[in-house]
Amino acid sequence: MFNFARRPASGPPLVFTLVWLVYLVFPLTSLFQLPTVQMIEGLALVLVFVVLYIGGYFLGRWRILCVFGLLAITMLFCLKFDATGIYLAFYASPLVGQLQKRWELIAGYVMMLALFGFNIVYWQVYRDSDMMVQLFPAMAVMLLMPIGFKLGQRSKELRKKLNLANEEIARLSKNEERQRISRDLHDTLGHTLSLITLKSELAEKLIAKNPERAAQEVKDIQMTSRAALKQVRELVSGMNAVTIRQEVDHAKQILAAAGILLEKRGELAETVSGGGGTVSPAEEAAFAGGASRSVAAAREDEAEGLSPSPLIDNILGMCLRESVTNVVKHSRAGVCTVDLRREPGVLRLTVEDDGVGLPDTGKDGTAAGCNGMKGMSDRLKLIEGVLSAERGAADRGTRLVFTVPLVDKAREGA
Repeated sequence: MFNFARRPASGPPLVFTLVWLVYLVFPLTSLFQLPTVQMIEGLALVLVFVVLYIGGYFLGRWRILCVFGLLAITMLFCLKFDATGIYLAFYASPLVGQLQKRWELIAGYVMMLALFGFNIVYWQVYRDSDMMVQLFPAMAVMLLMPIGFKLGQRSKELRKKLNLANEEIARLSKNEERQRISRDLHDTLGHTLSLITLKSELAEKLIAKNPERAAQEVKDIQMTSRAALKQVRELVSGMNAVTIRQEVDHAKQILAAAGILLEKRGELAETVSGGGGTVSPAEEAAFAGGASRSVAAAREDEAEGLSPSPLIDNILGMCLRESVTNVVKHSRAGVCTVDLRREPGVLRLTVEDDGVGLPDTGKDGTAAGCNGMKGMSDRLKLIEGVLSAERGAADRGTRLVFTVPLVDKAREGA
């Protein structure tokens, strides 16, 4: 079927173009008052007029000929009836503004001016003040319409070029960011990892010959690895790392836009209330970012030394972002639940929906052929985390469980 909403190469959609044909009712009314033969000839001429008008929007190569044809038919109506036949030039005027070549635009303007001048002289419009007031503003508008169309096209072209430039800038910015990250990884970690490799090989050779020296080398390796971990954290912080708290707020907006209700459970459902007293560093961390936690939970973390590192917070935040994106795209769910719980030695983040559920799963528990699930699993491996995917409650929807071990800092220090 023909698509009336389809937009031609230039100009408005076809349905908008056809609307203006309703004004042909006025010349048709005059034609129906003529004798039968002249009426049939006039109706055929109107049909040709309509074909030229529509073809002028879609046949860019032959648009100038369509303009000439429309102006010629307009002149015939002016000769046959009266000076008001010039109103038919309103159909040719926007087509003149869409002519691409300069000579075509000049030719179209010359034809319109010649037609207006002929009509004024032939019907002696300058002697009738009422007719002048009626026709001159209309002819002025018809002469200004092509200029308006040209300005609109120029503005559209400039916006298109600006969008292309912005996309190119964004692409170059991404490439530059990738190169920066690559340089940072090479400069900050390349040397450190090479040093760890060399010292580990040296310690292996010294175990039998000089155990004390080998032990010292192992201590150096531990110090170097801690320095490398610190460099990784600094690098992650320099990447505008996301946090669980930020991603929960972002997820609420995205899910609301998709008509999905967000439910927060566990530590995310708790609120922080001030009760006086001194705020510890762990409590400040609870307020500053990461998961939305209660003061009691922050104090418990501080006492047990189980506060998650920025790296863990960042990776779980990225996994939460990917999970919510999958819920919006694929689940067709009505409710999405995000649950963050701290269990002995682990931090567990659960994202569950009541949608259509998972497809077939692979051996690793992730959906077969799902790059997003595989990416989250690979990302969790960096912090020794595990992703499990299963059916939701009542065998509906999908439940993703991210489990990350927490380091007991007190024991590690001891």
